[in-house]
Amino acid sequence: MKGKLLGALVVGLFLLGGLGMVAGGVYQVIVRETGEHATARVTSCHKSGGRYRSDVCSGTWVAGGSLLAGGHVVLGTIDGASSGDLGHRIEVRLSGDRAYTTSLRVPIILIAIGLGIAAVGVRLLVMFVRRP
Repeated sequence: MKGKLLGALVVGLFLLGGLGMVAGGVYQVIVRETGEHATARVTSCHKSGGRYRSDVCSGTWVAGGSLLAGGHVVLGTIDGASSGDLGHRIEVRLSGDRAYTTSLRVPIILIAIGLGIAAVGVRLLVMFVRRP
């Protein structure tokens, strides 16, 4: 009984973890393809994370149309920007107070790894069900 419960837990973690990564990647693709177009100026970047540090950049952009037509300036995070973009203007898509670069690198990586993890979960499920 203990072995079956542990096996079901492991299978569930693989399946849910993999599907969660796929969902995150799909969400990122949707935001990058459907968000409002804007041009952002990258104003600051700093390194974040532990061993595998990455750039976290902030910047400003105008949301809601031009400033003369009721738009407003937003200061927020720019996902996908790097320190090489510092001081430059880059094309972004907007979602709330975040801007996303148009690169699909991160979403594709999330989807690919998520599918791999979910496939391992399916394989474990098949092994678990067929076990005598």
